[in-house]
Amino acid sequence: MSVTIPIPIALEQRLRSDAAQKGMDMEDYIAQILEFSIGGTPLHEIGQLNEEELLERIALNVQQKELDEYHSLMQLREEEHLTEKQHERLKWLTNRIETAHAERMKYVITLAEKRGVSLEQTMVDLGLQKFAA
Repeated sequence: MSVTIPIPIALEQRLRSDAAQKGMDMEDYIAQILEFSIGGTPLHEIGQLNEEELLERIALNVQQKELDEYHSLMQLREEEHLTEKQHERLKWLTNRIETAHAERMKYVITLAEKRGVSLEQTMVDLGLQKFAA
């Protein structure tokens, strides 16, 4: 199926740049973003993935520049210097990051089950959680 939607030139340029950074075709990249935004891989398919595929999907699907912007905006918020526009952007970034974390947890849980170890140990092994003594 083919769908055509008009998007701002700046957004198209960003999509092309992000796709190129990931070594992906822009159309495939957009399809991946859309699939992720509506819930990612169906649960019944996750159990069929091998360990390598699970590890690929566990990688946080957020650009480093978005994480950097998030941290900068959080700093401004703590200093009480956040504009309304920056506050809206911070809310959007927070939602994006939290959604990415929630999505990847399905894969972390499946990986833990396949390895036969606890979720906590899998998270420690992946560096997703600091080990607490």
